[in-house]
Amino acid sequence: MPFPLDNSFNDRFAPMYISVDDDGPTLGLTVQKHHLNGIGICHGAVYMAMFDISFAGAVGFRIGKFAGTPTINISIDYLSSSIEGEWIYTDVECLKVTNTMGFARGMIRNTAGDIKASGSGVFKLPKDLEASPGVSVEEVKAIYNAN
Repeated sequence: MPFPLDNSFNDRFAPMYISVDDDGPTLGLTVQKHHLNGIGICHGAVYMAMFDISFAGAVGFRIGKFAGTPTINISIDYLSSSIEGEWIYTDVECLKVTNTMGFARGMIRNTAGDIKASGSGVFKLPKDLEASPGVSVEEVKAIYNAN
């Protein structure tokens, strides 16, 4: 299902697509002209944004609620470039959650399974998860898997 447009920074990467299954969220896009850098390959910032959204989603999935989880750190190893027309997607997991932080890692792959980038991230959890605004995992699954 298309990732929602909301007049935020994320809209610059549209169209992106998201699915949420029992293993968590997956984010993907077809590399388009506006994703390319000056030498004609997918800009590293696209990979970074995909990781940022997907890692935070994996943490939200683990804690049972997609709530505000600001990024503390993201580390990326860029392994291979992507070209216009190529489908790329995230394959991420939440490794651990503490009282204050969530830790995630994963890869960006293409349809052939080639790894384009690997990375890890750390995210700040809400002080009071129950009281914080957000959406439950079941609600997100219903929204993104309605088709």
